[in-house]
This record gives sequence, structure tokens and C-alpha cells, in this order.
Amino acid sequence: MTTPGQERYQSALQAACALAGLDAHDASVLHIRANAVYHLPREGVVARIRFTPAGRDAVRERFTAAVRVTRWLRGQGFPATEPLDIDQPVTVADHIATFWRYVTVTGQTGRDTTALGHLVRQLHSLPPSPFPLPAANLLGSLRADLENRSAVPAGERRWLLARADELEQQYQETRSVLGTGLVHGDAHAANLLHTPNGVVLGDWDSVSHGPRELDLVPTSLWYRFGRPQAEWRAFCAAYDFDPGELPSLPLLQRLRELHALAAYVRNADDPASRAELTKRIISLKTGNQTVAWRAL
Repeated sequence: MTTPGQERYQSALQAACALAGLDAHDASVLHIRANAVYHLPREGVVARIRFTPAGRDAVRERFTAAVRVTRWLRGQGFPATEPLDIDQPVTVADHIATFWRYVTVTGQTGRDTTALGHLVRQLHSLPPSPFPLPAANLLGSLRADLENRSAVPAGERRWLLARADELEQQYQETRSVLGTGLVHGDAHAANLLHTPNGVVLGDWDSVSHGPRELDLVPTSLWYRFGRPQAEWRAFCAAYDFDPGELPSLPLLQRLRELHALAAYVRNADDPASRAELTKRIISLKTGNQTVAWRAL
């Protein structure tokens, strides 16, 4: 049985594909988290669809940057996923879609933090982007989602917004040890695709200009998702840095934890997403870092 949220995404997929001139027959869901991601087997394409009940212009700016950056990165020889050569992003009602060449995966995803560390280091070593990038948004669409969705009770919503204000104020007083530049924005091992020709880094929706520490943060939250600390150590060794020398890292972790709530707020029509959202908020309010979060 499909949920209202799943039905909404399916309708948006059909409409976006019609506008893009793509065949959506036999489309299958790969996953639904921050985006609903579909495989279009008749086209050899992946469709990524974001529900944007609020902040649509900002999301469109970032999706446009994702398409432009990945085209440029591929020209630089960096192994990024390939956007379809069409006019995109595509906007339909409260959704924005982008389309990408399907990548045949030959190995298990989500484990190789050594490969991720090498790719992130390579990304940070590239020349500056030839066009302007959106500024890094450490909380993503969290504020807009909390204000425009009723999934979070009023008291908890006030707590989250106050916490966001507090952390952002602290962020204004930090400095980057690694410098600023092009950052992926969501660099974790689950976004690595193992292909016959090597690893490819996908999911560029959060690409931006900001402190390079941001691309270290997702892997540093190993304890939140029940991952072994050895994966974090392997990532640090591959990137070649000592986390103890990055004073802003703990603060960026706290901001990332809030950022990670936004997708579950948007998708709270799904019972599993609502349950995960509730669990995460309770663990944040109590300061319990031993509760394992689950990426749905």
C-alpha cells in the first residue's frame, strides 16, 4: 500500500517526465529520503524529485548548481554522476526534478570510507568553480519545513528553532582550518557508486561554497548510524587530516544533526519517516548520542 507521500511523488514523476520528454513507464523507486529517487529503465535514467512545500527558489538554485557543477567536474576528470543533457531542473507543482544517467553498480554501497576520503580530498584540490555557487546552508530547508509542515508539535518545533539559532550564532564565531571552496555538501559513503570503471560520487543537491570541513562531517557522525569507528579513522587517513586539529568539527556535527531532520519533516506522511523523526528529536533533546538513527 502506498502512502499519500509516495502517491504525491509518483504523480510528480509522471508530470516531470512528460515535461522533459522522458518515458516513465515501469519506473521503480530506488529510495525516498531527502528526495524520491526513481530508475527509469526505458531511458537509462535516474530521476531525483524534491518535495518543496517551502523555499522552492532556494532549492531550484541548488539543483541548478548541481547540474552545472557536475558537468564541469566531469570535464575536470572528476568521477561525478552525469546529468542528462536537457533543460533542467524541471518544476511541477510543489516538486522539482533533475535527471541523471543511470549508473550500473557492481559493488556494495555505503561502506568504503577510504575511497570517499580520497575523492573528497581530490574534490577539494580542484581549481575554483568557474561560476558562482550558492553559499553553504548548514541547516538546509529545516526552518521552512518546520514552519510549513505540521509533523512536529509546537513545543518541539520551538525547541528546534531555538537550538538552530543558538548553533548558527556560534558558527558565526568559528573559522575554517581547511579553508573554503567548492564542497559536495552531503559527502557520505552511501553516495558512492561502485561501477565497472571505479567509484563515482553522486547526490550533488547540496553542492555549495563553504568551509571544507563540511564534507568531513557526515562520516564523522558514524556513532549516530551504528557504524564502526574504524570507518571514520579510514576516512581521516585517506583525506590525511587529524580531527583533533579541527576545532569547528563538533559544532558542525550538531548543525548537521539538525539538518538531517528536514527530510523526515517533509516526508512525515509516511509512518516510518514520522517514527524516525520522533526518535531523532527525542535523542537530540535529551542529548543521548547512543540512540542509533536509521536512514530510511
